[in-house]
Amino acid sequence: MTIDPRQRLEEGISHLVEERKIISGIAVSYGDLAQGEAFSRGNLREVRLENGVFIPDAALLENDSVFDLASVSKLFTCIAVLQLIERGKLRLDQTVGSVDKRFSHIADVSIEELLCFRANLQTTMRMDAAATAEEAEQLLFDIRLGAPPVRKFYTDMGAMVLKYIVESTSDTLFWDFLQENIILPLGMARTFAKVPASLLPQTVDCNYERRIVGGKFWLDTDCPPGTVHDPKARLLNTARPAPCGHAGLFASLDDMTKLARGLLGGALLSRKTLLEIGVNRTGGKLPDGSDSQYMGYLCYSKQPVQTFSEVPAYFGEKTIALNGFTGNHFSVDPEKNQFMILLANRIHNRATTVTGRANPEDKTETILWDDGNTYIVSQNFVYTKDKFLKNHIGDILAGY
Repeated sequence: MTIDPRQRLEEGISHLVEERKIISGIAVSYGDLAQGEAFSRGNLREVRLENGVFIPDAALLENDSVFDLASVSKLFTCIAVLQLIERGKLRLDQTVGSVDKRFSHIADVSIEELLCFRANLQTTMRMDAAATAEEAEQLLFDIRLGAPPVRKFYTDMGAMVLKYIVESTSDTLFWDFLQENIILPLGMARTFAKVPASLLPQTVDCNYERRIVGGKFWLDTDCPPGTVHDPKARLLNTARPAPCGHAGLFASLDDMTKLARGLLGGALLSRKTLLEIGVNRTGGKLPDGSDSQYMGYLCYSKQPVQTFSEVPAYFGEKTIALNGFTGNHFSVDPEKNQFMILLANRIHNRATTVTGRANPEDKTETILWDDGNTYIVSQNFVYTKDKFLKNHIGDILAGY
């Protein structure tokens, strides 16, 4: 007997949220311009720290709960840049130096190179190690070109620079530009650079992340709801107008659904431009027979080997796909005119990094912490999404 893909999706979510507990909760949306489905499962918060003790404090996730979008924020930056290009105010071949003189060491890098991740930009020290937001920003202005990337192209740095390109070109603060040209036109009332205090109880909690770094146990207790998780953005936001170009936006599932439909429906960009965003501009075969990373404009392109592809197997070659470290996924296929959105929380009260980079062969599920307790390891959530979530959603969408 064939099992309905919706039932398989529910079973997959239950497996990840309730059985393995690799994520604390997830909000799911998929569909096309005419129809779709959206729902939430699990919690936006599980515990709170009180007098050094973790106390159960569960709160249910809802479709209007507010998520830290993490690197899915790059999509907004991409849209903003392409809108300026469509309006004739910026060109793909235009250089950074012709727009913003503060980036003197990358003056000859083109806007297209930043969008495509082809420029390997490096600061002279880690930005999140800077003492102040001002120092961190100066490190960004002082950014340099490293050796051309060969295998891995993905980086935050190009999107960080592009925020300033948008501001310099439009003579508008980045957040104001996003509001005027994306958020307000689509009616995205629960999308924020700074979450209002009244909505903090409805904001997904990314506090109490655990990592093993250099053999040392590390616990983050400085990321309450409404605080951006990304360390570079968190530091810059202390003294600079939020958000950054690579991370720092917050939104609900319902709002991200509006964004997907806005893109597919032509409310933000022309059809021609939309079909260009997800085209592979970096990937190919390497001498060892493996593939380098396939990247489009501030997004992932469809990789030949599905294990390493952020694009759902069901979606096609021109799909625009983004992931966020906190557990998010957003993809739209402009040829199928369909979308898939997963907003999850793999951060709260979980160990996110224990063995270096995520590896599909690594089966670490729990880890003994230095407090004597065992904690869930969420590091490889990225490699569970196809099997338990995306493939089932693809089967549902195939029936639309």
